[in-house]
Amino acid sequence: MFTGNDNSIIKADPRTKLLLLIISMIIPLKCVTIFPSLVYAALLCVMLFLEGEKYLSVISFVAAMIIMCLYAGAAKGGFGSLLNMICMSVMLLIRFFCPITMALMLFTKTTDMSHLISSFQKMHLPMVFVIPFVVLIRFIPTIFDEWDGIKKAMLFRGIEFKLKSFLTKPIQIIEYTMVPLLFCSVELMDELASSAMARGLDSDRQRSSYVEARLGAYDFLVILVFVGFLAYMLFIYQ
Repeated sequence: MFTGNDNSIIKADPRTKLLLLIISMIIPLKCVTIFPSLVYAALLCVMLFLEGEKYLSVISFVAAMIIMCLYAGAAKGGFGSLLNMICMSVMLLIRFFCPITMALMLFTKTTDMSHLISSFQKMHLPMVFVIPFVVLIRFIPTIFDEWDGIKKAMLFRGIEFKLKSFLTKPIQIIEYTMVPLLFCSVELMDELASSAMARGLDSDRQRSSYVEARLGAYDFLVILVFVGFLAYMLFIYQ
């Protein structure tokens, strides 16, 4: 998350990607047919491709096509049976979150933390928001690494994380996993908070940065295309 990508053809500003994420939360409410949904998914896949995530863009578009086609097939079947109603509900939920997931991947996998913090400063966001956000983003992948270490340590003691273990020895599993995880979490939070303070993120002065976030011609073109698509869906498409 937020490590950037050096293989990008064109790199958009983080504020542009954040706007696309917001638009992706609105578009599924209006895309009731398969064609506009596929067009919007294709636009997001083009963005992923230009940002250097070539394989992810192809996989995402194929997955979006499969989801849309399954949803269209379930919709034609109506609500004649309980099974079809359940399938329709599941596909509707997946279809709704599909563009949001793609936009979230675009925002997190192709944006580095330095550009993101610089963008937050350009947006004049208060540091009381920026500091917890940065600490949270650094905390999530680190705690996953600690969780992998805990699982490996438990395997050496003959404890496997399987459904059978949770059913037969639930107290032991909770004790051997949650206790070290909580202690690691507290230590990690202290270290990340100290690192953030040492870098001057709590200072009231304007913070300098190696990179400068700025909106270029590519950003305005992307904004024009996606905002235009949103306006078409809201005011013209029926």
